[in-house]
Amino acid sequence: MALSSSYSASSWSDLLPELMNAVFYSLNDARDILSCATVCSSWRYSSSAVYSRKFVPLLFVSHPSSADEETQFSDNFRILYLDNLVFTGNDQRWICGSTRGYLLIVNVSFSFEVSLQNPFTNTVVSLPPLTSFEDVQRFFQFQAIFQHSGDLTLIREFTLDWVVLIIYDTDGGKLAFCRRGDKQWTGLESDHIDDIVFCNCVFFAMNRTGVIYQCELNPNNPKAVPLCTSSPFWYEPCKKYFAESDYGKLWVVLQKVDVSDDFDFTTYFEISEFNTETKEWTRVRSLRGKALFLSSQSRCVAVLAGEPRTGGGFIKDNSIYFIDGSLRSGPVNLIVFEWESKQIKKLHQSRFCNLMFWVTQD
Repeated sequence: MALSSSYSASSWSDLLPELMNAVFYSLNDARDILSCATVCSSWRYSSSAVYSRKFVPLLFVSHPSSADEETQFSDNFRILYLDNLVFTGNDQRWICGSTRGYLLIVNVSFSFEVSLQNPFTNTVVSLPPLTSFEDVQRFFQFQAIFQHSGDLTLIREFTLDWVVLIIYDTDGGKLAFCRRGDKQWTGLESDHIDDIVFCNCVFFAMNRTGVIYQCELNPNNPKAVPLCTSSPFWYEPCKKYFAESDYGKLWVVLQKVDVSDDFDFTTYFEISEFNTETKEWTRVRSLRGKALFLSSQSRCVAVLAGEPRTGGGFIKDNSIYFIDGSLRSGPVNLIVFEWESKQIKKLHQSRFCNLMFWVTQD
């Protein structure tokens, strides 16, 4: 029996939402979800919800300043609130950052335990306490002034065999690591480290002047080996982030800022690709349909995106979503930079929230 095209189209759009959700959720490639969104309005509605849950990072918010602000946040992204998290032990803790689906948490009472906790599964991985650092008192003298601000930068990368690499110290980022079962942190000779990343099964670090290091985490002879002693951006006032391209190359994202006495204003972004074999830099001209999510306390995440439409739920391609500002330098802002037009648009400003960062569900 032949079916008319009009009947066939209607039957596709009239599939039960539960069935569409089950089918869409079984898709593991964002390109397939984006393709489904073009079929009809009902498919777009269902696929956008699945796309958001599976591919777009959540926005961790320490506390919204009002119910109205909570609604505004949730209109743009799924939100992970501190008040909604369940912790073991006492309530005195600092949320320092996120990587690969885990939050990095420090208990502020002696002996200052450190742990990774997955807010989606409640899995907890215990790490060596801060008391294994000689200068632990300096951590808390500084953090007592800027509580929950993220200035205590304990970051962010670990591998499947639980090698955890962190940046610590308050006035010159240093590197330390631990393995599963270690009772203390092992330091690497390093200083003024801005960011770290685990890319192509290798740990990399970058200092304030753009020097790239390969981190060799042998317990008997740990070291950070310089791969590049000069960079095209060492002299510029900018924030630097590592990212991994969709084809496995190492990117450095430059957030250019205008520095004033009161505020630092983001002006635009550039991305440079570093070739670890030739030690050469190449300027990245296109995001290739991706959207990047940047924040100081979490990994830089690249997500395949599509042009959002009214009532969408999809993020805009060729864009950088980033967190700007802090409680000390002014309101915390959620902003998007459109790569092609070079325009910066403020999505939301929070006057009271003092910590926001992206959380993935890896």
